[in-house]
Amino acid sequence: MHLFDTHLHLSPEDDAVAVFSAARAVGVEEFLLAGTALSDASTVSALAGSEPGVYAAIGVHPHEAAAFAMEELPQFRTLLSRPGVVAVGEIGLDYHYDFSPREAQRQVFALFLELAVELRLPVVIHCREAFEDCYALVQRHLPGETPFVLHSFTGTPEECRLWQELGAYISVNGMVTFTKADNIRAFLPVVQPERLLLETDSPYLAPVPYRGRPNCPAYLPAVAQRVAQELGLELSALAELTTGNAHRFFALA
Repeated sequence: MHLFDTHLHLSPEDDAVAVFSAARAVGVEEFLLAGTALSDASTVSALAGSEPGVYAAIGVHPHEAAAFAMEELPQFRTLLSRPGVVAVGEIGLDYHYDFSPREAQRQVFALFLELAVELRLPVVIHCREAFEDCYALVQRHLPGETPFVLHSFTGTPEECRLWQELGAYISVNGMVTFTKADNIRAFLPVVQPERLLLETDSPYLAPVPYRGRPNCPAYLPAVAQRVAQELGLELSALAELTTGNAHRFFALA
């Protein structure tokens, strides 16, 4: 089995080598580290390529949008050109917490969508309780040839259909295992097989049976097992499908 964790975060205290080693021991072979601001972009980009199968995305999380300054943009451009940095993200809108004013979120999101188009990089999108604005901005700023993924997707089946009409990939994490997360399992049959990705979003959202612990890439098989069960697939077939999708999305040979 060969799985690809397409979205995770490392804490400063994490031993990255140990995290990756533990994951590989259970079949998780590749990793996409997601940046959230300039403050972690250097660390994330340095880890990309530090060992085989480790990649990074760099961007400004909606929670950090208010703190973003245009003077940072040249540094983001430089970091996005580093080897192993394969996407812009995570970027988007979060209207649940509203840690940044919504207008600031929209402005920064649009800016980084345009940057992704300019640099010809795929986009990792965070969209929480902001479907209409997020959809409109993607329609406006992303041409059809720019790949993008809705990470940690929690939308409705109809929203899933609409996103895929724009060409979206859909990424599923440990929430699919939660007892009360019927909304997650409801959209799974709508996801086109060639657009399905898996992630942990660690250290958040640890799947059953690891609830209450910090999440980690080594827990991805629990996510994969439940998704395979819901879709009526063998685990090995789901692993092959989603890893191939990730390679195509991130343009990895």
